[in-house]
Amino acid sequence: MPERPNGTALKAVTGRNVSRGFKSRPLCLKIYRLDRRFVLQAIGINLLVAAVALSLTAVFAQAWVQVFAAGLALVLFGRAVALWFRPPVVARTDDDGVVLGGPLTVNPVQIGWTEVTDVSVDKQQVFLDRGTSVLAFPLAFAGVRGPELLRDVYDRLNAAHGYRRFELD
Repeated sequence: MPERPNGTALKAVTGRNVSRGFKSRPLCLKIYRLDRRFVLQAIGINLLVAAVALSLTAVFAQAWVQVFAAGLALVLFGRAVALWFRPPVVARTDDDGVVLGGPLTVNPVQIGWTEVTDVSVDKQQVFLDRGTSVLAFPLAFAGVRGPELLRDVYDRLNAAHGYRRFELD
C-alpha cells in the first residue's frame, strides 16, 4: 500500500497550501492605528501636565506632595512615550465585521459585513449604510493607510456577500 504524504509533504509535492480551514491571523485580522498628527496632540497634553506636576515639586515642601507630583509626572511621561511608539487602534477588520473608532477618536462601533447595505466614499470619509443608519468614518484617522483601509472594506464586503457587489471607484 502506498504511503500518503502528510500536510507538509503534500504541500511540497503539490506546490500549494493544502491546509484547509486554517486561517492565519495576519490574513484574518487587520489593525489600523491612529495617524501621528492626532497622536501628537495627546502626547503634547501628557507632557504639558507632566511638566506642571514636576513644577509642583519645587513649589510645595511637603514630602507627600513631592512624591505624588513626581509619580504623576513619571506616569504621564510613560504614557506619552507609549503613545509615540504604539498609537491607539482606530479600526479593526476581520472576516466577521469591522470595529471603527477607539481612544482619542470616537466611541468604537462594531458593524457586521452582512449588515452593510451600501458604501459611499467622499474625499475624506467613508459612509457605511446599515439600512437604518449611516456611519461616517474619517479616513484621515488612518492616515496614509486610509486607502488601504478603504480597499480592505470593499474586499471584505464583497467576500461577505459572495460576489463583487461593491466596487471602488
